[in-house]
Amino acid sequence: MFKKIFLFLTIFSLTVFATEAALNEKLTIVYWNDFHAQNTPMQTVKKNADKSKDTVVEIGGTAALLGYINTIRAEHQNNILVLNAGDDFQGTPISSITKGASQIELMNMIRPNAVTLGNHEFDYGLENLNDVIQKAKYPVICSNIIWSKSQKPFVQPYRIVTIKKLKIGILGLMAPDLTLLTMKKNIEGIEVADIRTSAKKYIDSLHFLNADIIILLSHMGIELDTTIAKEFPDIDIIVGGHSHTQLLYPIKKNKTIVVQAGSRGAFLGTLDVDIDVQGDSIVKFDGRLIETLTQNITPDSSVEKKVAAMEEQVNSALGEVIGTLQVNWERRSGKRESNIGNWEADVIRKSCNTDIAFINAGGIRKDLRAGPITLRDIWEINPFGNTLQIFSIHGDTLIQMIMWQANIPSREFLIPSGIQYLYNSELPKEEQNIIITMNGEHIENDSVYSISTNNYVASHLYDFFGVRDENITISETGIIDRDAFIEEVRLQKNISSHIEGRVRDKKDE
Repeated sequence: MFKKIFLFLTIFSLTVFATEAALNEKLTIVYWNDFHAQNTPMQTVKKNADKSKDTVVEIGGTAALLGYINTIRAEHQNNILVLNAGDDFQGTPISSITKGASQIELMNMIRPNAVTLGNHEFDYGLENLNDVIQKAKYPVICSNIIWSKSQKPFVQPYRIVTIKKLKIGILGLMAPDLTLLTMKKNIEGIEVADIRTSAKKYIDSLHFLNADIIILLSHMGIELDTTIAKEFPDIDIIVGGHSHTQLLYPIKKNKTIVVQAGSRGAFLGTLDVDIDVQGDSIVKFDGRLIETLTQNITPDSSVEKKVAAMEEQVNSALGEVIGTLQVNWERRSGKRESNIGNWEADVIRKSCNTDIAFINAGGIRKDLRAGPITLRDIWEINPFGNTLQIFSIHGDTLIQMIMWQANIPSREFLIPSGIQYLYNSELPKEEQNIIITMNGEHIENDSVYSISTNNYVASHLYDFFGVRDENITISETGIIDRDAFIEEVRLQKNISSHIEGRVRDKKDE
C-alpha cells in the first residue's frame, strides 16, 4: 500500500515539475549601444601574455557586428530579441554628411526588435530626425520625449513583442538632461517628461496588456539605470546606454537585471534568461559581452558592401593628408587638460582673436596617434560641426565663471586657452581661493575680457559657467570649429602640443 502511495506521489511530483518546466520559456537578448556611426572596424592593441610584441587586431564595424548577430540568430532560432539603446548617430563623417540617414539605412539591414533614441540622434535638428526615422523599418521607442504643443509622444513610447508563449513589453526612456546634451535649437518643439512619471505610466500600460516581462531600453547612463531598477522592481531587465559602460557581466539591482555594452560596437552583449510565463518572472539568467573581433566572424556581406560604398564617398572627400602629428594626441579623463584640448583651445582663441578661449573636453571625440593627419581625422575628432562664438565679460564675472568651473562635474569641464588657474578640490566651494592668471598677471575686476568658444558651450553658459546668457551678448563668427582646426594644421604642417599646467588641482601637487 505504502509503495503504491509513494509511487503515486513520485509520478505526481515529476508531472508537476515537467508542467512547470514546460511553462518556462528561454529568451536570448542581444544588445549594443552608443555605436556612434562606427561602421568600419577599429584597430586595438592586444597585450600578449608572454610579453612578446603586442598584436594589433580589428574589432567592430557594422558588418562584423551583424555577423555576430546572425550567428546568434542561427543558434537560437526564434527565441532571440535584438535591442539597441541609442546614440547610433554622430561620431564619423558619414553620419555628419548624411545627417544620420546612413545609420538608419544600416540599421534597417540589422532588423532590431526595438531601438530607443539617444541624445546624439537630435544633433542634426528635430526636423531632420523626424524625417529620417520615418524611413526606419524597425520600431523606434521613447516614452518621455513629447511634443510641446500636443503633449503626445514624439515616437511610440513602447512596443509589445510576442515570442512563442512570451509577451514582452519594451519601454524606452531618454536621459532627463537632454537640454544640456544637445543644442537647444535642436529640440525646440519637444519636451523631456519626468522619467519616473513616464516609467510608472507605461509600466502600468504594459501590465494592462498582460506583458510577461518588462524591459527598459534606456539611454540614461548606468547611475540612473541602477536608481530606476531600485525604484521600479516591476522592470525585469534594463538594457542601457549613454554612459558607455562596459558591463562584462550582467548586474542585479534588487529584482532587476542591468546590462550595457560599452560603445562603438567593440562589444556585443548577450543575455540568456529563463522566464516563468505563469509567474511573469525571470527564474535564471546568464550573460556576457562578446568582443567583436573581426578575425573570429564572417562579416555580413551585404552590409560590408554598403559600408564600403559609403566609405568611398567619404574617402574621396576626406582622405587628403594635411599635416603631421609629432606626438600622440590623447584625451584625458576627469577635470584635466589634454594636449589635444590645449591645441584646439589655442586655435579657437587665435581664429577669433580673443583674450581667452574655452573648449569642452567632452566634445573631443577621438585620440590620434603620431603620424599623418587627414581631413577625416579632424572630422572624427570634431564631428559636431559647431560654430565659434564670441562674448565679452568683466573680470569679476570671469572670476566667478572659473570658480564655477572648479566645482562642477568633470563632464562639464572646459579646457582654457589664455589663462591658467589653480584650485583645491579637497576644499568646499565657499573656502576655495582660486588663483587665476593671464600672462602671469592676475585678473582685474573692472577690465573687459573677450572670450571665444563653440556654440554648444555658448548656448549652455549657466551649465558651464553659472552665468545667465540673457545678460551676455553673444556674437556668431560663422566659423565652423573643424574648419579652423583644418586650416591651422595646414598652416603649421607639423603639430606638437603638450600638457602645460593650465588647470591645476592643489591636492595633486
